[in-house]
Amino acid sequence: MELSHLRRFSAPIWAVLIGTLLTRASFFMVWPYMAVMLHRNFGLSEIEIGIIMSMAALGGAVVALYVGYLSDKLGRKNLLILSCLAHVATFMILAEADQSWLYAAGALMAGVSRAMLEPPARAMISDLLPEIPVREMAHQVRYYCINLGAAFGPLLGLQLGFTGVQSSFYLVALAYLIYGICFVIAFWRIRNVQQPPKNNQNFSQTLRVLANDKAFMMLIVANTLVMYAYLHQETSLVQYLNVLGDRVVPLFTSMITVNAGVIVLLQFPVLKLLNAWSLYQRVYLGVALFTAAFVMYGWIPLDAPEWYWLAATFVLSVGEVVLFPTFNLLIDRAAPDHLRGAYFGAGNLTSIGVSLAPFAGGVILSWFGGPALFLSTAVVLCFAGYLYTCSARHHQKTQTVQAA
Repeated sequence: MELSHLRRFSAPIWAVLIGTLLTRASFFMVWPYMAVMLHRNFGLSEIEIGIIMSMAALGGAVVALYVGYLSDKLGRKNLLILSCLAHVATFMILAEADQSWLYAAGALMAGVSRAMLEPPARAMISDLLPEIPVREMAHQVRYYCINLGAAFGPLLGLQLGFTGVQSSFYLVALAYLIYGICFVIAFWRIRNVQQPPKNNQNFSQTLRVLANDKAFMMLIVANTLVMYAYLHQETSLVQYLNVLGDRVVPLFTSMITVNAGVIVLLQFPVLKLLNAWSLYQRVYLGVALFTAAFVMYGWIPLDAPEWYWLAATFVLSVGEVVLFPTFNLLIDRAAPDHLRGAYFGAGNLTSIGVSLAPFAGGVILSWFGGPALFLSTAVVLCFAGYLYTCSARHHQKTQTVQAA
C-alpha cells in the first residue's frame, strides 16, 4: 500500500471517499439513537424496534442485488446521484415522522437507499482504476473512511446533543445532498472518460451467472456467516454484560474505544505487514483472530478484570482490520468487468447475517447463556473458514481451466 497511489485517484474516486466519510459520520451521529427515539416517542418494545431495524437490513440486501445489475446495464452515474436524492428524502421523512409506521417506512427506505449507493460506488472505483494496487488502495481508504465515521460519529452526536433528537435527521439529509452535488461536479469533470462495458444480459440471466459461480457463492455465504458472528460483539455481548449492572456502561464504552482505536491506528500498518500475503491468506488470519476472540469471550468469567474483555476485543479488532477490507477485494477479483455492479450488489447479501444476529443471539442467550452463544459463534466461524478454503480451491480450478 503506497501513499503515492493516492495521486492516481480521479475526481469521482475522491467524491466517493470524501462523501463516504461525511455521510457515515453524520449517519452515525443519529442512527445509533434510532431505538431511543422509537421507544421514547412511540413506546415500542425491544422486539418491535428489532423488527424495524432488521427490516431495513433485509430490504437493502434484496434491493442491492437488482441495483447492482442496473448499474451494469445503465451505468453508475445516474444511479449514484439518484441514490443520494433518495437518502435526502428518506432522512427528511424521518425528521418529520410523527407516527411509528412512518419511522418504519423511513428505516426501510434508508436500507433501500444505501443499497442503491453501495454497489455502484464500489463498482465505479474498480471501473476507474485499472491498476490492481491502486484499486485496492482505493477500496482500503473507503473502508477506512467508513470506520472513521462509525467511530467518531456517535461521539460527535453525543457531544452535540443529538441523542434522540428527531430534527437531527436533517443533518444527515444535508450530508447526502452535499454528496450528490460532489458526484455531479466530479462526473462533469470526467464526462469524456470511456465507460466500462455494459451488461447485455437480462436480470434472470445475470442471476444464473452469479449462481453458477460456485467460488463466489461460497464466498458470499462465508462472508454472511462472518457478519453474523461479528454482530454478536455489537449486540449480544452488551446484553450478556448487562448482569454487571453499573459496570456495563464503562466496560462496553472501553471496548468500543479499543475497537475504534485499533481500526483507526492499525489498519494501514497491519495491511502493510500483510502486503505480500494473498487475499485468502489474509482471510484465514482474520477468521482465526475472530474465532480466538469469541472463544475468549466465552471463556472469560463475568467477574473477571476489565482487561480480559479488552484483550479479547483487541484480538477481534485486529481480525476486523485484516478481514473486512479484504471482502471487497475478493469480490472485485471475482467480478467480470461487465458484471461488477451485480457482483458487488450480491455482496450486500451479507446483510442477512447482520439482520439474523440480534434475534438468534437473544434466543441463545435466553436459553443457553453467554458462553454457549460465543462458543457456538466460534464454531460458525470455523465453518466460514472451511467455506473460504472451498472458495479458494474453486477459484484456482477455474483459473486453471481458463488458462488452459
